[in-house]
Amino acid sequence: MNFNLSEKIEGYVIKANKTLEGVPVRPMDEAGIELMDTATDKSGKYTFNKVNARQGYLLGVNYTDVPYTKHVNASEKVNVTVYDSTKDGDGLTVKIDHIVLSRAANGIKVDEYVEFLNTGDKVFFSKDRAYVGISTPEGITRFQTDAMECCLQREKDSAWIDPMNPILPGETYGVQISYIFNPESTKDIFFKGMIYNTSYITLLSDKKNGFGIESQFARKEIVQNEGNEFEVLSFMNVPREQGLDIRITGYVPSKTGSGGDFNYLIPAAAIILIGAVSYPFLKNKIGKKPKRLIIKSVPAANRSIDEMQEAVDDISEPDVVSENVPGKDITEMSFDELLIEKNASFESILSLENKFNAGEITENEYKELKKVHKENATLVLKQLKEAALNLDLDQPVYELEKMVSHIGDIDILEKLLDREKEGENRVELKEIIEQRIDDIERNE
Repeated sequence: MNFNLSEKIEGYVIKANKTLEGVPVRPMDEAGIELMDTATDKSGKYTFNKVNARQGYLLGVNYTDVPYTKHVNASEKVNVTVYDSTKDGDGLTVKIDHIVLSRAANGIKVDEYVEFLNTGDKVFFSKDRAYVGISTPEGITRFQTDAMECCLQREKDSAWIDPMNPILPGETYGVQISYIFNPESTKDIFFKGMIYNTSYITLLSDKKNGFGIESQFARKEIVQNEGNEFEVLSFMNVPREQGLDIRITGYVPSKTGSGGDFNYLIPAAAIILIGAVSYPFLKNKIGKKPKRLIIKSVPAANRSIDEMQEAVDDISEPDVVSENVPGKDITEMSFDELLIEKNASFESILSLENKFNAGEITENEYKELKKVHKENATLVLKQLKEAALNLDLDQPVYELEKMVSHIGDIDILEKLLDREKEGENRVELKEIIEQRIDDIERNE
């Protein structure tokens, strides 16, 4: 194996726009083996010299017992933002909640995919466990989840799951559950309580099930998908502690169900896809469940804005700019938030390709979800260029350095350089912008 130990990885550890001294930092290889360790100096900076130029790393930072990880490449400057932690769920909301109903022996099978969003200013994590909650009807049976058994707590009307990894501000965490619900035990009412403020919830039932779903507070429509017809109830912006009463109509008990084995979870991609086609507003919001602690190099996530644009230029621009964060339109996002959205969009496309190649999803699901992800990427990139052009230059240099590294348009960089010369005229920032322009010109 050839080694080229000529590169270095460096950056700052930051909290509330201030750098931190004495924070442990360590790079790990793709197997999770620690290679070096250090701590930030008085300026809050860490540096690892003699780094293999051909290798990707996982950078680990530990602050107040909370682990932070980032994928990095040699010669990369990476700042790590840390936060105070909490296991209080007040900062959590539900971004999407998709529920699919199907016939089963002794009741109705419920498959549910829930995506939580941390809208607070603290990281959701505790070394002593921190749980997210999903409400369920009482008296359910055959409960299953894709979470580990050690991370699950059940109550009579809810399930509580420990994500095991930190949910940073602005990040999401998705989880899936399934169970059998018997309408006869609840007088044909499916009750869903809101533990958190919920932006979007859908309840779907194939018309072949032989029963209907009704709610006076929902938008109802019939959706065609893969040759099947679904009844769909859609709810938006449902506040915490509010309950939804969904009436099951025409249900007749079955001893055998509709056939097949119900001891499995419907693939989350299928649940999300059905939810996406149920309401076009959602198409630009789904599919951003982040990767967590998967130790491998992801160089594509560090592409510049223009390089990322090339990957989606073949997609026509959508007519509607939809929300990617509940309560916040893309046009209201900061540069950092847009970078997160860009990386999530690109990683979703890569993940989708892997799932399709592995045979985990059908070709129709693949095409539909790929279109969704690329439409979202187009929206994000358009706004990211606008945000770059109007970048707030009053921020600290170490923050601006990270942002400048993601700008691949020389015209924008030259305008930023002119603005800095007319403003604070900081030598360090001007050199960073000029170096970025030189790097782009050399690679053209």
